[in-house]
Amino acid sequence: MKAALLRPNGSVAVEDVRAPEAGPGEIVVEMRACGLCGSDLEKIRGLYTAAAPVIGHEAVGIVASVGPGVAKIEEGDRVFAHHHVPCGACALCRRGSPTMCAHYRATNLEPGGFAEFFRVPQWNVQRGGVLSLPNGMDFESGTFIEPLACVIRALDRCPVGAESALVVGTGPIGLLATQLLRLRGSGRVFASEVSPIRLAMAHRLGADLVCNPRLEDVPLRMRAITNGVGTDIVIVATGHPPAITQAIRAVRAGGTVCLLGVPEAGSRLDVDPSEFVTREISLIPSNAATEIETRKALSLIAQKKIDVASLVTHRFPVSRFPEAVQVAQRAECVKAIITA
Repeated sequence: MKAALLRPNGSVAVEDVRAPEAGPGEIVVEMRACGLCGSDLEKIRGLYTAAAPVIGHEAVGIVASVGPGVAKIEEGDRVFAHHHVPCGACALCRRGSPTMCAHYRATNLEPGGFAEFFRVPQWNVQRGGVLSLPNGMDFESGTFIEPLACVIRALDRCPVGAESALVVGTGPIGLLATQLLRLRGSGRVFASEVSPIRLAMAHRLGADLVCNPRLEDVPLRMRAITNGVGTDIVIVATGHPPAITQAIRAVRAGGTVCLLGVPEAGSRLDVDPSEFVTREISLIPSNAATEIETRKALSLIAQKKIDVASLVTHRFPVSRFPEAVQVAQRAECVKAIITA
């Protein structure tokens, strides 16, 4: 089978490898679609150190084989398979930090989601990491379960009832956040982005006002339209450090900045820490998601309460994965999907 793999020298290549087999408690899935995530691009560039060097985690497909001991999953089932699953019992899980669980990143899809077939380990299968796709949900829509789950968890960690919210960075995560803020009743939702294509999409998907930080002072604009106060919440859906600085300047005193994008390894933030104390700004990071959020995400997508289809701008087969990587880094690409 063909699979796009990271190599120790930092390169990525499409190779012919042996298809995985389902061992006890495991399943093998025939991949039908897998989203290309910003974290995949960082791993390829060698700038993402939060997880093992496995690429492809927004994968969906059809169960090709089922190992001994697997219950309630059959060959032919259409499924989403989560790449990381916490234990639910350790001190970190019990204290509300399940994505920090030592077991969370200990297993992964093998050899990764950008392969014609991938194996889901026993740990993930037994702990609810495999979800059945409803008949009305196409495979491309299913690839958004994981990224939407990450957004759900981030907003769940923030105060509710925002009268105004700013989304900084309107890639796929930012566009999902824009829609979810609107769905949850935020009074006004604004967006900041340097790509005109992504800004236009943010406006179509619910942003009341969009701003390009290359053309205007976004924090100044936010204060102007909030009577000098600033926004209640800022969701930073990019890992670019200047975007975090922009968020701190744009949020109101007593407001919340949620860090959802992962900065590249080695990044540094140039900010006066007194801002957090004298203005009582809450800085809330959010990393990844659990099965609690993936189930919520699946439901929202199935009910078409979140538009995910509009986000897909490019599609590539596994055999053209290197080309997909190049295109995904361009401003005109919002979301690239890899197919078998």
